[in-house]
Amino acid sequence: MKKVLLVAIAIAMLQASYGQEKAVLNNSKTPYMRLKTIDINDCQWIDGFWADKLKLAHKTMIPNLGRLMADPEIIHAYDNFKVAAGLKEGEFRGWSFHDGDFYKYVEALAYDYAVTKDETINTKMDEIIAVIAKAQRPDGYLHTKKQIGHGIAGFLHESARPFKNGKTKAFTHGPEHEFYNFGHLMTAACVHYRITGKKNFLNIAIKASDLIYEKFINPSPELARIDWNPPHYMGFVEMYRTTGDKKYLDVAESFINMLGSGKAKKGDHRAMAHSQRATPIREENEAVGHAGHGNYLYAGVADLYAETGDKELLAALERIWKNVTTQKMYITGATGPHHFMATRKGMETEAYGKNYELPNLKAYNETCANIGNAMWNWRMFLFNGEGRFADIMELVFYNSAISGISLEGNQFFYTNPLRFIDGHALNTKDEGERNDFMSVFCCPPNIIRTIAKMHTYAYSKSDKGVWVNLYGSNQLDTKLEDGTTINLTQKTNYPWDGHIEITTNNKRKKEFSIMLRIPGWANEGTIKINGEPFNTDIKSGTYVEVNRKWKKGDVLTLDLPMPTQLLTADPKVEETRNQVAVKRGPLVYCLESADLPKDVSMTDVVIPQDITLSPRFDSNLLSGVTVLEGQGEMLSKENWSNNLYKPLTRQKLKKVDITLIPYFTWSNREKSDMTVWIPLKY
Repeated sequence: MKKVLLVAIAIAMLQASYGQEKAVLNNSKTPYMRLKTIDINDCQWIDGFWADKLKLAHKTMIPNLGRLMADPEIIHAYDNFKVAAGLKEGEFRGWSFHDGDFYKYVEALAYDYAVTKDETINTKMDEIIAVIAKAQRPDGYLHTKKQIGHGIAGFLHESARPFKNGKTKAFTHGPEHEFYNFGHLMTAACVHYRITGKKNFLNIAIKASDLIYEKFINPSPELARIDWNPPHYMGFVEMYRTTGDKKYLDVAESFINMLGSGKAKKGDHRAMAHSQRATPIREENEAVGHAGHGNYLYAGVADLYAETGDKELLAALERIWKNVTTQKMYITGATGPHHFMATRKGMETEAYGKNYELPNLKAYNETCANIGNAMWNWRMFLFNGEGRFADIMELVFYNSAISGISLEGNQFFYTNPLRFIDGHALNTKDEGERNDFMSVFCCPPNIIRTIAKMHTYAYSKSDKGVWVNLYGSNQLDTKLEDGTTINLTQKTNYPWDGHIEITTNNKRKKEFSIMLRIPGWANEGTIKINGEPFNTDIKSGTYVEVNRKWKKGDVLTLDLPMPTQLLTADPKVEETRNQVAVKRGPLVYCLESADLPKDVSMTDVVIPQDITLSPRFDSNLLSGVTVLEGQGEMLSKENWSNNLYKPLTRQKLKKVDITLIPYFTWSNREKSDMTVWIPLKY
């Protein structure tokens, strides 16, 4: 008996250590990513902006998300799994992609558990995973809508009729979002396994992935038509990195090779370009179709390149990236201006649209699409550590991503326009007010899981040393490939202030490099070591290498001036001509009518080109923000009743005090008008 007990204890200790060993983001063996991600627990926020967001995630965001997911009268996502598992009677309710949204919630729980070590979260995940496992078919199929809605015949079962060429039909047509669900299952299961060391969730993903591999390893035009909403591209690569089984990498490549080979289904109102299926990815020159689908696809293609080194994929990603960043991206990092866009080949929804089509009032800019843009740029950055990609990742995180969730953490935006005027018709799912929940619930769990893992983006590693990607007060304790331990403490009030102090806590002198990101918005900066200037060429949009034998107590200081900037857009962007946007540091600012005198309309305000906008931190406003204050000018009130046009009358503009707030904080007070772009007075 004693021997059995000792063996059990030894197994438990081995499992615990194995779980800790696997608690990584796991690109350590990825050959074409020169930079490696830090382990999940290597960085901890200790104070400031992201620490506050993470505390809110643990206290409010994730519990509220779980409540919404579990409530059968609201989202119904958890109940769908219970019904599919035979644990309760009922029908499928909600959208076909609710399974995937629920997996994102479980992923957020896993990250929360990694930080807090709260065993109640671990127990909750085990309970949820047991239900999911019971809902899964023996062959690996798992899609609650099909299982509940079509009895025992899941889509792989009911459609096992052969094509004329004798091949077996595998999946239903794309809008059922099977791949969206499976992709988020794979990713969440891999994250859960790396954090906990348990295989209960991973085994579910393995069964599902093996089934898809069997059906999709051999590309065909019929299968290519089916592919839709592609988180599974990233999911399969994560499965490969986690299990080491190359067949998952092979099937990811099979999916990518199928792009552009299918034909539209008769009667389908959506264009093949809607989900980037009209053109082979290696031949693509621009971002097309649904921006959320597209950004997930480009992130997945980046993952495949990172493992295979396929230069045609990298060349295509570069072309598409250039198209997005120079012709199709908003100043906030948002993408996808159109809710509906009709083309000769069908409808595209939540779409990129044409070059320089960037409307403000009717901008769609789905929160998920914006987060997808950051995910894509993060992967591009890891290839070679180029600052241009890290800049966009940061731009999204501070602006068009967190704008999707309220400061209290319990209300949401699906869309993120750059202008709102009450009473003016929008082409979005929101009307200037955040919602407690939304029937299309993909964005809330997406932004919450992103906040829960924000610390994993803060640093990366290479043979040289550690790369500082996101500035914020945190503690880093990590190891390089050669075993060198790096222990740093970062203190800063970023993004409100550009003063950053990094203290090394290494117990003995050791030579390594600290790579400091110089954001693209920073035209100059200074670096000091223990108060002494470090003379080097500082270029915006790059990383500066600071190499030395670091000892305990060394202080590396970076000062990034944060002047307020007025930005203009390419004149080809019709909707912003003769207007300016205001940016300070990484933050885009906006004017909200709540900060104007009651008798002043937002649409009457203009900004002089010589305006002085002074920063002031207000701890009592919007959970504590730096506002920009200055004196603008205003047009006289005019009566436009029954007039669409009338002759210009020369006006003498009056002065008006204006206060600008960070864009991500808008619509957190009363409902009010808002604009990022403001007319310019020359």
